[in-house]
Amino acid sequence: MGPVKRNPKVEEGSRGQGVRQSSEALEPSNPQNLLFLKMDLKERLNRLTSVSKTQVEPKSEIIADLKERLDRLLKPREVYRRKTFSPIEELVEGEVVWTPYGESFQKKTFYPLEFRCGEMTLSEILHIPTYPAHLLSRDDRLKEMDLQKGLFLDIETTGLAGGTGTFVFMVGLGFFQENGFLIHQFFMRDYSEEKASLSLIGEQIKCFQFLVTFNGRYYDLPLLETRFILSRLSTNIREMPNFDLLYPARKIWKGAYENCRLVTLESQLLGMERLDDIPSEWIPSLYFDYLQSGDGRRIQQVFYHNQMDILSMVSLIGRIHLVYHDPRAAKPRKGIEHFALGRLFWEHGDREKAISSFEIALQRCEDDLAWEVMRWLSMAFKRTGQGEKACSLWEEMATWPYPKDNFPYIELAKYHEHRLKNYEKAMFYVEEALKRLKPDQQNETKPLLQRRCRIERKRNGNASR
Repeated sequence: MGPVKRNPKVEEGSRGQGVRQSSEALEPSNPQNLLFLKMDLKERLNRLTSVSKTQVEPKSEIIADLKERLDRLLKPREVYRRKTFSPIEELVEGEVVWTPYGESFQKKTFYPLEFRCGEMTLSEILHIPTYPAHLLSRDDRLKEMDLQKGLFLDIETTGLAGGTGTFVFMVGLGFFQENGFLIHQFFMRDYSEEKASLSLIGEQIKCFQFLVTFNGRYYDLPLLETRFILSRLSTNIREMPNFDLLYPARKIWKGAYENCRLVTLESQLLGMERLDDIPSEWIPSLYFDYLQSGDGRRIQQVFYHNQMDILSMVSLIGRIHLVYHDPRAAKPRKGIEHFALGRLFWEHGDREKAISSFEIALQRCEDDLAWEVMRWLSMAFKRTGQGEKACSLWEEMATWPYPKDNFPYIELAKYHEHRLKNYEKAMFYVEEALKRLKPDQQNETKPLLQRRCRIERKRNGNASR
């Protein structure tokens, strides 16, 4: 495309027209224009800029406006309900508590010390020594743990995944008193009651030195802390010592039962039974139904479920401390429980109790566990200077038609080489171990060959003397 040709006449005419328009606009015959011409330059500029200048709001007013809008968005709103059938206040013995943040519904349940919580009464549980708690939880702050200063905590939520979209609609708090055990349950009848409920819960938590939970370390406490933060309330719930019973329960009873869920342990280990309970996975949908209908008949069962969870934790903490403090009095039902206890005692330096637990476990355990129990028991004998007992176990293991590994042959080779100086026997067990090596055990070949060379040198040295 070539250069655009301009028409000089048109341009000149247009420029002339523009000049004429400007001259007409400032014609002295116009009184307003005459006034404008008489102004000095500063006044003209002020007058021109004032026309387009807008009023700027102060920064503080903008922030206040934004905060007000945010508060309106975050303020919980009441859920629309189709029809009210049976209000929770008529079904559950509780009270409506007023706070500066609104109302909250609360239920209190008292149990005397004579109340049987599984196999033990509350009084018996309260007086069991708790010295291993800090070892089981690996938290030295629980070294002087007193159950009367602890708070048992369990929550019910609108979802099992957690996150900021999950609400905690019920919190159960249980604690010992001089004459019994009291459970407080805080229930959120509507989303708008969350801040009121949390304020009451926060005040109660401050009165105790430590918490007792079941899987609270990674679920209950982080979720509660999130709700406190979103409600703009302060809490130290994550900083408090927490004796989470899930981890000692797994250490002691993993493998003894199908799983280590609280419901499983209470029915198969603690001797507790729930009547008319509901599965925990139903609870979120029951709460959503309640919000829509206002019918509290099924929520009654949620109160019961939460209450039983807390009582089960009380029974479980008693069982953990009893089985650790006095295994014979606790009467563990399976060899695997004694085996787990033996490993715990050994880990914590109580060798006498460890050996006793291993011996009981060997008498009670099934065949598929006996090999591991004998391995631990023999090594416990070896490290406590009871070599003959250890050797007896290794020899028994070596006679098994299908040994699981080369452990007894290697230990017998060490024992005869270093302790008895019987190099012929030591060489025999090294050769047996080499013969029994499996394809996936080739990493053991080099140490065995080195041991064989060393024993050969010692044997030849004795022969030359």
